[in-house]
Amino acid sequence: MIRSLQDLIVHHNRTIKALNQSNNSKNLLLKKGDIVTAKVLDSNRMGRAKLLVQGKQLSAQTSIHLPKGQLAQFRVEQTQPHYIFKVFDAPGLSRSVIQLMGSGTPVSPFQLFHQLFEGMEKNPNIEHRKSMLQLFQLLSQMAIKPGDSITPYYLMAFLQRSGLLWENKLKQWLGSSQKEINQERLKKIKQQDFKGLSLDIFQQIQNDTSETKLGLEQVIEQIEHWQLVNQKALAENGKLYLMFPLLFGNVIHTGELLIDISDARKGNKHYSEAMLKTVLLLKMTHIGPIKIESLLFQRQLKIDFFICSNETIQLFKQYVSSLSSALNTHGINIQMIAYHLINENNFEKMSLIKDVLQPNQQLNTFA
Repeated sequence: MIRSLQDLIVHHNRTIKALNQSNNSKNLLLKKGDIVTAKVLDSNRMGRAKLLVQGKQLSAQTSIHLPKGQLAQFRVEQTQPHYIFKVFDAPGLSRSVIQLMGSGTPVSPFQLFHQLFEGMEKNPNIEHRKSMLQLFQLLSQMAIKPGDSITPYYLMAFLQRSGLLWENKLKQWLGSSQKEINQERLKKIKQQDFKGLSLDIFQQIQNDTSETKLGLEQVIEQIEHWQLVNQKALAENGKLYLMFPLLFGNVIHTGELLIDISDARKGNKHYSEAMLKTVLLLKMTHIGPIKIESLLFQRQLKIDFFICSNETIQLFKQYVSSLSSALNTHGINIQMIAYHLINENNFEKMSLIKDVLQPNQQLNTFA
């Protein structure tokens, strides 16, 4: 992970052809002890990287591979005869983001923004504070919080706010024949869309090296990656992968949901004659990680719980009766519930996004 990165040696930029002399690292205004934000423009497996620092391109030698597009924050340890940077150890925005980006797991744009917002809270003079607060309020509306009652309408509301549908909303607005009248409508659409509002704030920030703008750039890139994954998965495999925020006080977790409708596409089946599979993955603090697989076929539901403690199994069993009653109101009957006790270590690198990217995965069937 990037938090274990050794010294990052940044050489004077002699090998990269810059557009003008101002792009040369000799013109950097850095001194020992400064904190610098860098973006990885390019890198290879040999540890060579091209960085963007204060608007200038530098070549660097690193101890590990740095993913292209990654944002990082470093402390300047040496300036002559070449620069040496070290990962900045202070708590706050960039270190938390670095750890998320380097973990090898799917990065939730909501987690990234939450870290960005926490860093902003420590700096009362940050620009566009009011707009960032509005974005945080939108995140809070989407997040599942203790005591919330989750209704069938939650998923619809979440999709509308998540940013996944931003381009579709924009297309509908542009298709209107009265664009001038609908400018106010566009503003309201942005205010209720996580990607739309992020893009709006990003475009308003004039300082290209500000942490707020760089952080928002990462948030937007992760939403776009999420959109592309789903576009491919839905078109090819009939699957939808969702990341949704769970907010407990000042702590945010990410839940993962996989919806598999591939069976309905086989032979153009009517939805009532096809199997619907969903998988839910939650990595909770107190009750531990949980994976729930459900399969619905002709209003008969099969549920498998994968849990790492007997105590959590007993807790879930207490709510079976109320769950069954709630489903019955929608005409769904529970055919079977099974509990599987597995080692907690098995959850460590588990992510449902891997299932999305496996085109040959088969649906489970009723025994």
